[in-house]
Amino acid sequence: MVFAIVALMFLLLIGISFIVEQKRKREAVVAASPTTQTKSEIYVHPSHTFAKILQDNTVEIGLDEFAQRAFGDVTVAKMPAVGTKLRQGDRAWTLKVGDRLVSQRMPISGEILQTNETAKGWVLKAKLSDITTELANLIKSASVVPWLKKARAQFVTDYSGELVPALQDGGELAEGFARHLTDEQWKEFCQEFFNCEGCDS
Repeated sequence: MVFAIVALMFLLLIGISFIVEQKRKREAVVAASPTTQTKSEIYVHPSHTFAKILQDNTVEIGLDEFAQRAFGDVTVAKMPAVGTKLRQGDRAWTLKVGDRLVSQRMPISGEILQTNETAKGWVLKAKLSDITTELANLIKSASVVPWLKKARAQFVTDYSGELVPALQDGGELAEGFARHLTDEQWKEFCQEFFNCEGCDS
């Protein structure tokens, strides 16, 4: 009789452990799901555009902090039409920076839902199409700040010796610092930091 009770308790403990382990695995799968992991997260593309993924499977796309500070006030020269489907890496828009042009790339694939000609905050809103595979190509939220600091340091290393007006007191980059570049430097800058070939077209 005692043996039967012990055996029953042993089987009961095994059953409870199995149920707890299955629940833990289900929770782990949910936590790893792109739809739960990316809500309201901000990701940055190497061409200095950001993607802010919203709750309704849409995304706000715009200039990251480095690009905003580099260009200062801009106007939008070219914008995709609503309904256009663009892939990650496609040309997203072309900005007019003073009398120069620079194009930036789509951080993530989607169908354009809305445009913002002021380029304040965001430039495009899009319906996501391939989030699960494309996030791996972007800089994740936790890594964005150090990555932007690295971009700033790279610019200072490359150009600060010739661009005193681009630096504030303490060595901080001034608003619109890229406007102080010569035409040749501007071309190199756009290619290096924005992967922008043929920016003036």
